[in-house]
Amino acid sequence: MVRSLAALTFVLALLPACGPAKEPETPEGSGENAAKEAAPAETKPAEETPAAEAKPESEAPAAEAKAPERKPAEAKALSESESLAKEIIKGGGRRIGWSASKKLFVVPMEKRTESTGSLDIHFYGDDGQSRDPMRICQPGECEEHLDEKVAEVLPKLAAKLEEGGFVAIRGIGWPDNRDDLDVSSLSMKLKWSKGKIEGVKEGEKKTVAFTAVGGRLDISALKAIYIVPDSKLLGVFGTPSKPGFVQTFHVVKMP
Repeated sequence: MVRSLAALTFVLALLPACGPAKEPETPEGSGENAAKEAAPAETKPAEETPAAEAKPESEAPAAEAKAPERKPAEAKALSESESLAKEIIKGGGRRIGWSASKKLFVVPMEKRTESTGSLDIHFYGDDGQSRDPMRICQPGECEEHLDEKVAEVLPKLAAKLEEGGFVAIRGIGWPDNRDDLDVSSLSMKLKWSKGKIEGVKEGEKKTVAFTAVGGRLDISALKAIYIVPDSKLLGVFGTPSKPGFVQTFHVVKMP
């Protein structure tokens, strides 16, 4: 019995030590406060950049800006003499040249056959005579090498026109199958009859004859006339009576 009491006493002595385990103390700074601190800080939205300071994404920095593309060099503008020279060579007579100081016309003269042709530039004096012709292209060259020949001769002809003070005269076309034409700049009606040019002034009935300088007008029809400023001279292109030249040039004097 004594042993039973001793055993019971021993068991009761052990009971407090076997009670529920004491909760561990929470370290300072842990728990809810620690959870709050562990949570990521709330990101504050960035302030918007003012529109004036905003920079488009596509805009490249000044240092990286693309250099402007170079444009091809523009063709050099022709001088008046060069333009007139080109018009005389390739214009077919729409314009011719006149020098008041030298009393000279400058005109194109084209020969044509069934298969080929040639082109020259002639200078006609106020006496109706041709002088100092300049070859542009000979038969066989005009068809295949006209541009090359023009480029070769153009500077020479332009220099001669510049030196002589030549100016352009625009032709007045004579209608086909017509024997008269009103020319307002002359205040006259011109008539073509039997190889002669005549004129009737406005308000008058009298017909006056024009004089062919340097010989008769050996043409079958008029094609164009050219009025020389401040002069009584006319330049005339006509269809030649004989085959060969496409058109022939003549100088005519008004009364």
